[in-house]
Amino acid sequence: MAVIHDLLEVTDISENTTYSTAAGNLLGVVDNVSSSDLNDGEFDKWDDIQIDGVTYNIDQIQEPSSAGSFTLGDGNSVGFYSSVLEGNLDVVFLTVSNGADVRHFIIPNDSYGNGNVQSIETGGIRNVGFNDAGVISTTNSNINIVCFVAGSMIKTPQGDAAVEEVQIGDLVLTHDNGPQQVRAILVRELDFTSAPERLKPVLFEKGSLGPNRPNSKLYVSPQHRMLVSDQSGTAVLVPAKALTSRQGVRVAQGKRQVTYIHLVFSKHEIIYANGTPTESFFPGRMALEAIPASCRSEVYDIFGDDVTNGTDDAKMFAAPILRVQEAQRQALSFT
Repeated sequence: MAVIHDLLEVTDISENTTYSTAAGNLLGVVDNVSSSDLNDGEFDKWDDIQIDGVTYNIDQIQEPSSAGSFTLGDGNSVGFYSSVLEGNLDVVFLTVSNGADVRHFIIPNDSYGNGNVQSIETGGIRNVGFNDAGVISTTNSNINIVCFVAGSMIKTPQGDAAVEEVQIGDLVLTHDNGPQQVRAILVRELDFTSAPERLKPVLFEKGSLGPNRPNSKLYVSPQHRMLVSDQSGTAVLVPAKALTSRQGVRVAQGKRQVTYIHLVFSKHEIIYANGTPTESFFPGRMALEAIPASCRSEVYDIFGDDVTNGTDDAKMFAAPILRVQEAQRQALSFT
């Protein structure tokens, strides 16, 4: 079954429009969209695709008719262009629906590779010829949004404190470097009457990661990484959404609203939330996109050249990282 990744979800598909999280019309990134209808290597009108277990029908396939661009985290602009060849387009604009829900995606070509997209500027847009175009974006990038849910208890030298009560300048206990000062706090509020369902938090029941880990119910964002041990005993960080096959771990479908809170330190740290080790904010490619533009300069100031030089370097992480697919494969064996 064909699988595509890195679909940038937007509120609509319009010509000569700027999409960004700051403007509220760039909603996020969708991975692991699957369909046997795509096995022929083409997006075809009326194909069915699966997104998070829900079937959608492709209603419209469009392409650039004049140049557009992606603005990256370093402020540089990367263009995309029109083409007479629809077998490998720079960008595909896709509209899908399932009768009750209409969704819109801007899909970049695999050739763009990893990138922290701050905004997308469309040029002209036209329907593809013969209602089909070659499938693109079959390579999965490591997209990261890291957040605690309000109410999570963070370990400090003075005892546990609710994450929403932690203030800039407070000390938090880290796994490797003792007490460290909070440099910044970033807050993101979501109402799921309008926010995408895939951003709903993952719930870890008491003991779902091991004895008393966590020590009470813990909610985190789907991309938030938890520290676990693999079969060799190596400590690794894995995304919360990759662990839902474990007993006591599930998506909190009943949540109607959530407040996600990022704790930022001078570098990536392992801290403790509800007694279990987990990561602090990491300035990954898409984590920066998920915070207000007004906060990004503050993050750049804290992390310095590490951000502007690219944050995929393994030495920047507090522990080795497992991608979603590998973490899913090992999920039941983690301790």
